[in-house]
Amino acid sequence: MNHIKILFFTLFVSLAPNYICFAGDSVRGQHFEVFYDGLNKGYAEQALKNSENSYNIISEALGHSLEKNISIILTSSDKHFQQLTRDAIPEWSAAVTLNNNSIIVSPLAGQKRNLSRILAHEIVHIVINDAVREKFVPRWFHEGCAQNLSGEWRVRDRLYMVWKVTRGKLLTFEDIQNVFSSERIDAALAYDQSMLAIRQFMYENGQDALPSVIGSMKKGNDFATAFWETSGLWPSEFEKDYLDIIRRKYGRRSLYSLIPGTWTLILLIAAIVYVVKRRRNKRLMRQWEIVEAAEKIIRFEDYSGSP
Repeated sequence: MNHIKILFFTLFVSLAPNYICFAGDSVRGQHFEVFYDGLNKGYAEQALKNSENSYNIISEALGHSLEKNISIILTSSDKHFQQLTRDAIPEWSAAVTLNNNSIIVSPLAGQKRNLSRILAHEIVHIVINDAVREKFVPRWFHEGCAQNLSGEWRVRDRLYMVWKVTRGKLLTFEDIQNVFSSERIDAALAYDQSMLAIRQFMYENGQDALPSVIGSMKKGNDFATAFWETSGLWPSEFEKDYLDIIRRKYGRRSLYSLIPGTWTLILLIAAIVYVVKRRRNKRLMRQWEIVEAAEKIIRFEDYSGSP
């Protein structure tokens, strides 16, 4: 596994009809059709299997099923990827969702082993958006669900969280909402905190908490009201509680339970993790400067987290 955690983003682009009708060889499953023109059929079959397995887990976890099939296009070259996305996004992108019914995957040079996670992440976004339609869902909830259902939480991630807690650098929900429009915000930390927020929300309210929120929104409620109906807290109240929990759970004393060894080793590892994450964050922010300027990107709206 790469030492650099993959971070994802989803672009919802309105394209002409001919751009969402894909030709070439394909394999079809119950919910997905995978196009693989120019690639090995076995690779496409693996992508299909991973997607179907992930969808079943995601659909149950979120309490919503898709009534439409999703097209997954595995591109064989950067040129092919850029053609399908009309050059609207940078070539380094791992995957992009179009019109909430198609996922276009880049060639993933050196990252093919992460294909399952990449597809799972995109599927989460599609399922949530299909369920709530045009209603606003804050970025921390969107990305927290996607990371929780597709990501990992390893020792080095915990160490990085300890580092941020001890330095007083935790992000608010507003920070996370604006993570890709400010160079001062740690993108990696935003994803990690979003996942921890979702895990805390589920711990406090049970495994049905996510489908409860989404089900309430399907009935017409906005996100804040749906969140309150499920938890008895407004998002702003939950935010305060969960930040306090993170500070307690990932304070300095937590290092004793994370890894064995001396304080020297602990601090050395923490320093290494910090440097790696800092470099990754700088690269992400440079990339997102391009994304924010790209055409046809639908931005998240501002969200106060209060009724």
